[in-house]
Amino acid sequence: MGIISRLLLFIYAILVAAGLIISAGVCLNIIPREIWQLQLEKIISAPETLGVISLMFLASLCLLHASISTNKKSIAETFSGDDIELNKGSSSEVKITVEAIKSVVERAALTVQGVRQVQAEVFNKGGDIPLKANLEIVLSQGYSAPQVSAEINSAVNDALVATTQISGVPVEVKITEVTHAIVERERRVV
Repeated sequence: MGIISRLLLFIYAILVAAGLIISAGVCLNIIPREIWQLQLEKIISAPETLGVISLMFLASLCLLHASISTNKKSIAETFSGDDIELNKGSSSEVKITVEAIKSVVERAALTVQGVRQVQAEVFNKGGDIPLKANLEIVLSQGYSAPQVSAEINSAVNDALVATTQISGVPVEVKITEVTHAIVERERRVV
């Protein structure tokens, strides 16, 4: 639901709540009969009443549309916890978890020079290319963001082809910080 729909829902809810409070006052005889009947006659005879009713009807239709419409992209991306089937249809069917793929993606992105930290989200979309990867990185100062992004895309796709044999995975890179601080990494003994 977008911002306009939320604002419309807020105003609509306030108007409905006010109408319910007034109706409760009439039903409980808190508001005298003479007063609400006189006000009701004025409201019904006013030319703006039909305009307000029309606006409320249009607001109802807009809110109904917002509540039943779906964004296919966001629905496809909610399946991030499913396993991905490799070698479909063969006798040696293999499944790999999205968490395992996320680990491969993060390690591949960390191999690129200029990348300090990586946080990845991997989505199971299904279809011919069942994956999508969104990466948030901390970039070292002095490195070109477009060049590092292209290298990350290449490194991630190479790692995914080597691990899962899935090629052409869309990789979205978002740089969240540019730093000149030295990040300590664990040293590996080889």
